[in-house]
Parts: sequence; C-alpha cells; structure tokens
Amino acid sequence: MVRRGVVTGVLVSLSLLLVWDGSAAASAARPEAFAEKVALPAVGEALAPRIAVRARPISKAPVRAVMKAFRFDYRPTVFFAIDRRETGQGEWLKVRIPGRPNGRTGWVRGSRIRLLRSAGPFRIVIDRSQRRLRLYRHKRMVMKTKVAVGTPDAPTPLGHFYLTAGFVPGDDFLGPWAFETSAYAAITDWPRGGIVGLHGTSETWSVGLRASHGCLRVYNKVILALKKRVRPGTPLRIRA
Repeated sequence: MVRRGVVTGVLVSLSLLLVWDGSAAASAARPEAFAEKVALPAVGEALAPRIAVRARPISKAPVRAVMKAFRFDYRPTVFFAIDRRETGQGEWLKVRIPGRPNGRTGWVRGSRIRLLRSAGPFRIVIDRSQRRLRLYRHKRMVMKTKVAVGTPDAPTPLGHFYLTAGFVPGDDFLGPWAFETSAYAAITDWPRGGIVGLHGTSETWSVGLRASHGCLRVYNKVILALKKRVRPGTPLRIRA
C-alpha cells in the first residue's frame, strides 16, 4: 500500500483547475467526435465534477460508483475505458472502477469523459506465483525482473488493473519512485483504504519474495526504468 502525504499546494491545485476548466469547455462541444478517434483501451479525463458509473449503459441503471474529476491531491482522475456502445441515449463507455471490491466495471456517458489517448503501447504483467514482473511493448517483452508480492495473509489481488498515478515518495522505504494502481489490497487499515502500489524499496532483500502487505516491490533501478516507459493509464495484469 502507498503511504504518502499531501503532494501539492494551493497554487498547483488552482492551475490544474484552470487547465481542466479550459479543456472541458473546449471538448464539451464535440466529445463523441473526439472519442471516435481514440482506439480502446483508452485513457480519459472527466468533463464534469462527478461521474456516475452505472451497471448498464442506460441512464436508469443502478449506480455502481461515483468517480470524482480530481483526486485528493488535485490531479485529474485517470479514467480507463475498455469498451464503447452506441444506444438510443448516445455513446456509452465501459470503464474500470478503482477500489474495493476489485475487478468492478461500469458504464458512463461518452459525453462525460474526454478520451485523451490509447492506453498502449506498454503493459505490465505480474506473475504472482513466480514473483516476476514482465513489461511488454505491444506483443514483445522488453523487461523481465523479480518483484515482491503480498504475503499469504495479505495477498496481492489478482485481475486486470491500471496505473492511476505516479509520484516521488516521502518515505525512503518506497524507493525513489512509486505508482499507485487501481487495485486494492485485502488489508483496509492503511492510508487511503489500502491502495496497491508498485514501487522501489529500501529492503532489497525482500524483492522476489512474498513479503508485502499487497504492494509490488521492485529494485530501485527497476522502478526508475519503468518510470521512463510507463505512465498513469498503463494496463496492469496480476495473474496467479
């Protein structure tokens, strides 16, 4: 899980809000035309302060989650769209829902999200039993390395996820760089509800073992190499 403090100030938050307001205004007139140019899976941002994620692509379907346009640190929330559907109510996008229980998806109106880019070309695959991380560029593996995963009492969750943010940790234990993911660990009494992080570590002996509370630890040189290649919105698969 990721331990961190507030990473931005009032001036940064105001600048982000101004940028978001401008992009939202420019995109609101033609969100569907913009979305059609982006191949799925794709990364997007909100065009409204709160986005209702529904069980089915209809306006009266039950709401599974409400995703805010901005995170707690004032950065835009990363939306990850995996499917689209045209209905009598217009376009709907199927998105992954970060948080517990893991693996949830739902539908949002296409007019409420601006798709920015396709999610590729990189993707990360974690093999939990082998404690290996593989990085692929399209279909070609470009990196293979050891990774620490959760202990049997606090296992790293399985499923399809994505990177939601990257930051410089304030704790040396997490190494020089860390990514937050959309996965949540079994232990809930950690900061921000148990977000599974992918990060470096000062405990290099633990890499390759079942040693964490659910997070994914790699060598510091590996997390810095990943920082150069992947970013929020990169797909992440954790398999048994």
